[in-house]
Amino acid sequence: MTDINNIHNFTQILDNQSTKASKTSGQAHGFESLLNSALEKTQESENGIQTSELGEIPSLDFDIQTVSSIVTDKTDKLLTNLERYASKLDDANVSLKDIEPVLEELNADAASLLEETLSLGEDDQNLIDIATSTAVTAKTEYLKFQRGDYL
Repeated sequence: MTDINNIHNFTQILDNQSTKASKTSGQAHGFESLLNSALEKTQESENGIQTSELGEIPSLDFDIQTVSSIVTDKTDKLLTNLERYASKLDDANVSLKDIEPVLEELNADAASLLEETLSLGEDDQNLIDIATSTAVTAKTEYLKFQRGDYL
């Protein structure tokens, strides 16, 4: 019954909380001093005194491609795949099942090329014509194969 009104333990808990609060204020004081020193360094650099802590970050050389170069590369890749497809069709040792993955890649490349062609401007009309005709040729070959023209 005497433990119900145990005031001594309660005061000890309050004392522990006050020491935790003082530790937290100590951390806040440490932060404040760090902030002040950083502000002083900033003010010194504004006054003409250079600090050696910060330096210029060199930029990386990026190889940025234009949409025209992307379409040109994709058209070239599609033409190469069409040539590979034609050589496999001429080879009697290659079955139609072996040709199908090449044709699926042709279809995917043609779709990708047509999407990229939509982002070209009117200045690249010749490139648009070449890319579109190449993609249409690839799509036509895909449809012929799926339809069974080569059986």
